[in-house]
Amino acid sequence: MTEPGKGQTPETLPLYGRRILVTRAPDQAPALRNALAACGAEPVVVPTIQIVAPASYAELDQAINGLAEIDYLVLTSVNAVEFFFKRLSVLGHDTASLDGVQVVAVGPKSAEALSAHGLQADLVPDDYRAEGLVALLRERVSGKRVLYPRAALARELIPAELAKAGAEVIAPVAYASTPPEDAQDKLSQALAEGLDLLTFTASSTVDNFTNLLDRANLDLARQVPVASIGPLTTATAEKHGFNVVIEPENSTLDDMVEAIKKYFSGTRNAERGTRKEP
Repeated sequence: MTEPGKGQTPETLPLYGRRILVTRAPDQAPALRNALAACGAEPVVVPTIQIVAPASYAELDQAINGLAEIDYLVLTSVNAVEFFFKRLSVLGHDTASLDGVQVVAVGPKSAEALSAHGLQADLVPDDYRAEGLVALLRERVSGKRVLYPRAALARELIPAELAKAGAEVIAPVAYASTPPEDAQDKLSQALAEGLDLLTFTASSTVDNFTNLLDRANLDLARQVPVASIGPLTTATAEKHGFNVVIEPENSTLDDMVEAIKKYFSGTRNAERGTRKEP
């Protein structure tokens, strides 16, 4: 756990003693786990999703080999960034292949992942969701070719709306997801030991969470309040009967953690717990 700030003890941290379930993929869980722990929470990490290679890279490879004809590259997650650049390298290309391509990141985390590959996002929407990305590009893409490497279960919103705007959209599957093999037993144990909050950062984590539980554990889980990263995840959680009490204004982990702090401690306590001496 991160050391308490100056003048603080663990008991004064805004989430002290709160057991909070983290359901993100194993390689992405540490960011949320560490942020919650720094606020005094006891994160209970049980990934309900793991990111895996797609059944075939054929469509993605074909698209990468045709980058010279692409006008926009749309990347809507850190996973999309990593799988795209991995295939770029495997096929013998480098970032020079993207010269002349406008690179669009859905939000700051995707843009940060791009920077690790030596690139800067040309465009980032103000609304870090697919809807915000569509709004940003709608007036720009008529007659353009757009490459959108996507998750296997991604919504059709981006390709459908950009196609309506006159773009030719190429949307190969870049990665897929599956529940971890040990998730069911770990979830049952976590629920039995008690949780103060469930956190969901994607609709797939909610769907998998629900499918992994038997009826008794699902009923138990529905009694625990939920923090959701954004409107789409909230809609999925509510569809499954969960009580969403937290949804940040901006769909980022930092904003989600701030919203969790305010829920448990109130705005005044949350601000006091993070204020630093001038």
